[in-house]
Amino acid sequence: MEGVMVREMIKKSLILLAAGASLGTLLLTLAYMLPVSSVKRDASIEILESEGWYPRATVTTSAMYTNFHSFLPDVLDDSTDRIMLYTALDTMEGYPLVRAMNSHSEYMGNYSYYWHGYVSILRPLLLLFDYSELRILNGICQGILVLLLAFIIGKEKGPGHVLMLGTSWLLLNPSALSLSLQYTWVFYIAFGGTLVLLRKRAYFSSGLCYVYFFIAMGMLTSYFDLLTYPLLTWGIPLLWWTVLGGHREEQSVAGDHSCHKAALVYLARVVFSGAAWIMGYALMWVMKWGLATLILGRNIFEDAVYEVFFRLGTQGEEIFKLWDRLNAIYFNWNHYAYKPYAMALMVWLFVWFFRSLWRGMRKSPRVYAYFLTGLSSIVWYFVLANHTHGHHFFTYRIMGVSVLAFMAVVLETTPAAGNRGRDKKLLCCIWLGAALLSIPCVLMAREQHFVLNGYEEFRTTPIPDQAVVEIPFAPAFREITDLNLGLECNGNRGEYEVILWDGDVSLYEHSLPVSEAEGYYRHLEVSWKLDRHKTYRITIRAIDNDAPVSLWVTEGGVGPLEEFKSLWVDGSALEGQLLGGIQYRRLPVSKWMLSFLFLTWTGIWAVVLYVILSVHSLKKQELLS
Repeated sequence: MEGVMVREMIKKSLILLAAGASLGTLLLTLAYMLPVSSVKRDASIEILESEGWYPRATVTTSAMYTNFHSFLPDVLDDSTDRIMLYTALDTMEGYPLVRAMNSHSEYMGNYSYYWHGYVSILRPLLLLFDYSELRILNGICQGILVLLLAFIIGKEKGPGHVLMLGTSWLLLNPSALSLSLQYTWVFYIAFGGTLVLLRKRAYFSSGLCYVYFFIAMGMLTSYFDLLTYPLLTWGIPLLWWTVLGGHREEQSVAGDHSCHKAALVYLARVVFSGAAWIMGYALMWVMKWGLATLILGRNIFEDAVYEVFFRLGTQGEEIFKLWDRLNAIYFNWNHYAYKPYAMALMVWLFVWFFRSLWRGMRKSPRVYAYFLTGLSSIVWYFVLANHTHGHHFFTYRIMGVSVLAFMAVVLETTPAAGNRGRDKKLLCCIWLGAALLSIPCVLMAREQHFVLNGYEEFRTTPIPDQAVVEIPFAPAFREITDLNLGLECNGNRGEYEVILWDGDVSLYEHSLPVSEAEGYYRHLEVSWKLDRHKTYRITIRAIDNDAPVSLWVTEGGVGPLEEFKSLWVDGSALEGQLLGGIQYRRLPVSKWMLSFLFLTWTGIWAVVLYVILSVHSLKKQELLS
């Protein structure tokens, strides 16, 4: 009987995938049959060009170097919006079906391994609206969607859960969501899907109907999104469905008063819905590669598979190690240290702390589902470290799943009314234990700090063959992980010898091929542990090179790098500094950041300890029964 059900579910899932891919292809083909409004096109492109690549929602001025690597929460992705608009407004001739599979634009060329499903919506809309008008329309629609959800949630759960919805939305930064098309699609799928799921809970609670819902959510995400914060389209609907409850399995186990059975039901739903979402997301993507390969007559799989492994951090110039993956998690969480964000989260933590001590904590089987769902953000950052590390200015929103799960734990475990002081000793132990466990976690935290003088004007200075370049070096922090040096050689043979000296003693020796990195900046991965109160020497010498070597040197004699005191070639001083960049690994030095990390870890450990105690209580209850 179970085998028949599994085969039936697989059959329906494959039919759903085939239907989704067919409908998606049809919609894109129909969209490319529409004309393009030159007036709307020119107006939209003009707006993008005036703003630069990565403006801020609150300060819409340039651009890449200021905002791309920042931890500001309102950075827009106009660079990707440019891809979307150029793709949606492409006027290249050809069959609509071929154009739909090519996803061509004059900005990117052929970009075939994504669906670019947004074209099916943007191309018709851009006949009526330009980019600025779309932004206004976008903001209105998003606000209406959030209000509808607030009405449903408030009606069933009360104002506390409406505040939970509002906080989760505000931490996504609504101003950026409305102004950037890149951030729009996941928002509509996640919040729109939540609205559908909550309105039709009875239907999706019947058997395994919810599995097909999450397959469809994964497919929609793959179809519309360009890898922004896709996990929300699974985590947000699942969490709100768990919060509001109402499924048949929950009602049946509630009748048995079995917290253990209810917990298993909730955990099973997390696992099955997650597997369904991954299936829909991945297979929908693969179906685009297959269709495009057949229709275009070229292998799309080759580039697509390379891109997948590159984003996993397992292919390319830099293989992501354990530290890099942990750092990706830290980089994304760092955005929540932004003071308005941090203060909102601290309010929720303090509410949990005081309400738990005042009213006690209640046991709930839902908490296990919240905990497992909340972990998914961390897993996503760890697995897709390459992408989430380099694009943390928008992927930080993936942490929204964990934040919503945390707020759900707060409201679920603290009753609106309770026995004052109940289990106070145990709760005090939980909070004290969480605080003590947080201290070593904070002390072990390390963040990357990057300094460079590469944005200054520079000159190219040739040096004699076999010349020794010497730089007095005074590190600002103890641990150095990367060194970038402005060296130029157009040869194909030879290497640079880089040595760090403490007086006349060589501490570290490295070599770099001269042909690396297009002949310019040389990136050296190091593991230097130094005394920041001492001055060392770095010497650089080209060996067996088959072409002249030049240095990139700052103009004006004064460079912004305090670490590079001066520059010498064969004992003669040169005016200026060698262009370079230094990446440190250090303990966060800001008191604000240290306090934020302490409260973060306290909240995490409080949840973990609560779950451990609850599991212990469940086992004890099971033994007694």
